[in-house]
Amino acid sequence: MIDRQVRYYRSTTTGEQEAARHKWTFLIINEPREINRIRERVYNGLYEIVNLKQLYDEPIQGSDGLHFQVFSFSSSKGIIEEPNKIYRSKKFKLDRDLRTLENGTDVECESYLRAILEGRK
Repeated sequence: MIDRQVRYYRSTTTGEQEAARHKWTFLIINEPREINRIRERVYNGLYEIVNLKQLYDEPIQGSDGLHFQVFSFSSSKGIIEEPNKIYRSKKFKLDRDLRTLENGTDVECESYLRAILEGRK
């Protein structure tokens, strides 16, 4: 059974002239309505957001209504100051492998997502 969860990864550009130097990628697994609530809290916690990209938004077969959604954006904030205001759970964690979803091939992305959905990651 797949767990409801939030994973994130942050990379930083070191250029001094770039205001939104932190690139964030988030993976949320939950019901669509709750995904929207969590996204809103992410946006509020890391405001001001630019270059928002929706990478994936798919239902999870056999999960009784769960979906997974992956999105990325840039922000001037490089830290989540109050993680419990975004998602209060032990299933809110940093995942360096999320960069695969931003820059990887379709096969790499599918492999990463399959590992999570099967509980191997």
